[in-house]
Amino acid sequence: MKVISKEQIKALMEANGWSIERAEGYADGETYRRRDEKPSAYAQIGIDEYSQGFRAGFYERPNYPSPANFTDFSIARMTLRKPAEVVESVDARTVAAHGG
Repeated sequence: MKVISKEQIKALMEANGWSIERAEGYADGETYRRRDEKPSAYAQIGIDEYSQGFRAGFYERPNYPSPANFTDFSIARMTLRKPAEVVESVDARTVAAHGG
């Protein structure tokens, strides 16, 4: 298992503007996730810098593009348009109750 060195923690700290505690927590959280280990209650609910960093490293989230990041805004607006086919609603009073 790859262990993150102090130099890599320092690089994380500088790249993200984190405190040393948050960067160490992130590195530990990532290590726990990779080893499929269960984190302590402290790491899961703590509000200090270390715990916040741990959760950021442990609970990996996929990076989905945000509509705000699209360079072609016509693509971002496509989801807001109504579909070309509009299905009319059926009035329940005109449908036979027992299908018979």
